This record gives sequence, structure tokens and C-alpha cells, in this order.
Amino acid sequence: MGTTTLLILAFGWWPAPARTGAGVAIRLGYFPNVTHAPALVGVARSEFQTALGAQAHVNPKVFNAGPDEMEALLAGEIDAGYVGPSPALNTYLKSNGKALRILAGACSGGASLVARGDTDIRSIPDLNGRRLAIPQLGGTQDVAARHFLSSHGLQPREKGGTVEILPVKNPDILALFKRKQLDAAWVPEPWASRLVAEGNGRLVVDERDLWPNGRFTTTVLVARTKFLEEHPALINLLLQAHLRSVEWLGKNPEEGQAVVNAELKRLTGKELAVPVLKQAWSRLAFVAEPDRPSIEAMARAAAVAGYLPGVDPGERVDLATLFVPEPLAQARRRVLTLAP
Repeated sequence: MGTTTLLILAFGWWPAPARTGAGVAIRLGYFPNVTHAPALVGVARSEFQTALGAQAHVNPKVFNAGPDEMEALLAGEIDAGYVGPSPALNTYLKSNGKALRILAGACSGGASLVARGDTDIRSIPDLNGRRLAIPQLGGTQDVAARHFLSSHGLQPREKGGTVEILPVKNPDILALFKRKQLDAAWVPEPWASRLVAEGNGRLVVDERDLWPNGRFTTTVLVARTKFLEEHPALINLLLQAHLRSVEWLGKNPEEGQAVVNAELKRLTGKELAVPVLKQAWSRLAFVAEPDRPSIEAMARAAAVAGYLPGVDPGERVDLATLFVPEPLAQARRRVLTLAP
């Protein structure tokens, strides 16, 4: 019997008394990004804590990049988290499939290639000989950028190519755009919209245009495998809150933007200009189902980029136990049962 089957069989509606209680904390990681809106809303509207009730409490932990968050997960410092698919994949494969499981999707779309407005960059091939920023090496935008550069015959300089890929934190990318020290950047929202509005940037490619049917998963909800095995009922409650947040965002876009903006200001000290937020919002969708084909494609791209040591780029990447759909299905049934 496989690990996935064992996990599915382990799930039930109520926690075992020895494993739950008010002293149990779910340490939840996420970013102060629009692409993590379900997490921002879940915290701001107390969806997570309401769902957990007296059984446990949520302890939010904010990160700025996926690799950092996944290091915290490996160290046992967080139990679940919203993160890009590439860092999740890297962590899963480097741990021989033991560290984490993907529980749900959270966001689709919401990443773009933006160039400085005073350059002649109008397409991906125009990045030849240019300086391209990404938020962090091994992150989802880094892997996407390398994949689509390769598909146009371009390679990074460290592999003998002509494109200089620079890992730069999102706020610093904006500052370097203004100082004309970068030519372009592949970034998630709201940073793509901010580069256009505040950094004299030009939208070159909306990444949705590069994927079949315009769909690619930008953010997933993952859990540490050990926590999932020990606290299936708490994960069920967490997923119920996640589903409610995703549904609420879909039904209340204007109020959702206001809540997200207030959370961004609380976490970063600065809110987004309303036009910037609206533009960012228009390029993404909040979806609870992970888009498995795009995540599998991301795994192949990460292998080609050399981010998966021991994985041959020509071989099929084994993701047999990465996805565990039953917890989300159970949580959805529970949400539907409890709906007024």
C-alpha cells in the first residue's frame, strides 16, 4: 500500500484526543503578495481560526520568497504554507518525496515579463544580451523564465548564454528599474503592475499567454507530510477555511481587493495604489484545484534548469505522491454540508 493511500485512509472528520487541542498550533507560511490572496484573506477575516475553533490556533508566518519558506518547512518551523509550485517541487524531490504534499491550488496566473519602458525589448528573444531579474534562484518565476528563454534559443550566462539572470528581491527590482540598472524582470503580481506604474515599465509578456488555455498554477497550499499524517482533522479544517476564502474572493472582488490591500499595508507598511491593484487582480484567478499539468511541466523545466540534483532532464519526474486530492475533496464535501 502506497504512502498516498495510507494518507487517504487516515483521514476522518474528528481529531484524535491525544493529537489535538487548544495547544496545537498550525504554523502557516505565506507571502505578502496578491498571488497569496487566499492566505491574506483567511488571516484578515479569521477564516482559519474560525474553522479551527477551540481545537487549535493558527500562527501565521510571513516570507518573501519560496525557497526561504521551504527551508523553514524542512526545518520543522512551519506546518503548512502557500508557496509557488517550483520551490514546492524542489523540496519534494530533494527530500525523496518525503517532506511535503500539495493539498490545493490557490492562484492561477499573475506573473509577467516586464521591461523598462526606454528599452527596445518587445518579446522574449529581445532579452538577448540583457539583464533579467527574478525574485530568487529556484523560485517559480526563475524556472519559468529559464524555460521560456530556452524555448526561444536563449540561455543564461552561467551556461554559456547571453542573458544575465539576477536574483533580486521584489522591492529591490523596482528600485533598480528606476535607476535603470535592470533591463527586464519576470515577477509575480503585484510587482509586475508596480513596475509598469511606478518603474516606467512595459508589459512584454503576460505569462498566461504562454500556457495552454491560459492556465498555470502560481500558488499552491502545501503541508509537511508529518503534520498531515499526525493531524488530518486539523488539515481538513484548514482546507475548509481555504475553500471559503477562495469562494469569497470570487464572489467579492472589490471587497477582496480592499481586504488584501489592508493586509499588504499591515505586513509591508505600504498599500498598493488602487489602479495598480485592479490591474494586478485582472491578471489572476483564485482556484482551489491545482493545475496538475502546469505543475508537472514546471518539474520538467526545473530539472532542465539544473535545480533538481540527481534528476535526469530527459527522464520523467516522479510525482506519484506529491498530490493528495482526497483531503481537499473531503473538505469541500464538509463545506457544502455546512453551507446555509
